Amino acid sequence: MKTLVLLDAHALIHRAYHALPKFTSKNTGEPTGALYGLSTMLLKVIRELKPDYIVAAFDRPEPTFRHESYEAYKAKRPEAEDDLVKQLIRSRDVVEAFGIPILDAAGFEADDILGTIVEQTKKLKDTKTIIVSGDMDVLQLVDDNKVVVYTLRKGIEDTVIYDEAKVVERYGFPPSAIPDFKGLKGDPSDNIIGVKGIGEKTATDIIKNFATLENLYNKLEVGGGRLEVGKIVKERVINLLSDHKEDAFFSKTLATIRRDAPINFQLPISGFQLRKDQLKALFEELGFTSLVARLNSE
Repeated sequence: MKTLVLLDAHALIHRAYHALPKFTSKNTGEPTGALYGLSTMLLKVIRELKPDYIVAAFDRPEPTFRHESYEAYKAKRPEAEDDLVKQLIRSRDVVEAFGIPILDAAGFEADDILGTIVEQTKKLKDTKTIIVSGDMDVLQLVDDNKVVVYTLRKGIEDTVIYDEAKVVERYGFPPSAIPDFKGLKGDPSDNIIGVKGIGEKTATDIIKNFATLENLYNKLEVGGGRLEVGKIVKERVINLLSDHKEDAFFSKTLATIRRDAPINFQLPISGFQLRKDQLKALFEELGFTSLVARLNSE
């Protein structure tokens, strides 16, 4: 089996920025804490996962289709600090110095790039895909043991791999149902409203019993289905579901990672090779002496 590693680059640099101190390069004076964290994570990923192929997906600055369809999408998030913005821009240099190709698409988030690559490579029987991210949204892309997520539990060192069984263990339902779950519960971090009045426990119980919003509402609206639903959820919740059907389905749409971004992904002809000389030069420029020493010892 070949291993394809997909990097959710923006999620990783955000995690590094908030996990590490804010320090600057003595050589250039630029902020480098998140860049150091990103570099450390990438070295760890390469050492532990031994990818045959590796690709990084990035967000772009333009509004996405989610912003265009819902003006409030992510509106509650504070404006990114200048130091973070500078390092998000500079992070592309770090990724390229590793020898990792970058993919992005105007109007789509990095998650959608990952979802599209997963879709376009799902027929490759001899390839296992590992998504590396600090964002739990990508768990919806998990597919048995063929597509798994390598994510950060705490800081930048404590990691865990989610296959389908691990997702079910955590949520009580399979990865494919995560957008339906968010359609009910919402996601405050992205300003996805869900169904007002329905919390995590109720949303979990509903999805465990009905699997999808489509199945749930079919039961509610066809024949005696309301009575069947009423055996599982309270009348108050049924009324909330009825009153906020449009919100539920719209929230599910916002939470669903797209798999049709305008990219055409193909595995590189040659496998991944770390560009040690180029990476060492960048590490020296940024003042990452400990990482230079690590490169020299490997």
